[in-house]
Amino acid sequence: MKIRRVVALVGLAICFALPTFAQQKDAVDPEVRQQIEAVNMKLFEARNKGDAAAAAAFYEQNAVQVWQWWESGHPAVGQKAIQERWRLEIALTRASGVTECTSELVQMCAIGDEISATWHFTCAPWNGYNLKIYARDADTWKIRMEYETNTKPINQ
Repeated sequence: MKIRRVVALVGLAICFALPTFAQQKDAVDPEVRQQIEAVNMKLFEARNKGDAAAAAAFYEQNAVQVWQWWESGHPAVGQKAIQERWRLEIALTRASGVTECTSELVQMCAIGDEISATWHFTCAPWNGYNLKIYARDADTWKIRMEYETNTKPINQ
């Protein structure tokens, strides 16, 4: 329970504090922004195709994923655990008739060499927010840490 609060607070603090120190409010290079948006789009494409292994490939080997609504917020640590979580989530949502999920960028900011991005996702009838910390890995970006809020049906 403490880890999810820490992740959320760190992400929020960084995004709110950085514009104070940066010369520009949006300190993320436009090319980097496009690269990270492309990674997130490919992650959702893999998820929508039901490919948990491809979805997990967007995470670092030792990444941490905390879905506040999943297993009482217990973290999945490492790519294998994240792949298994994606496999179960895909199976459960498909069993309830959900095959397509989308996300929209809300805010992005630089944290030194890393990028913090907040996304609003819709996986009808559920929607919510997640915060991802991305780190450079060779010629691409990988997710180092993810925190997702409790999802609620859209009409509630």
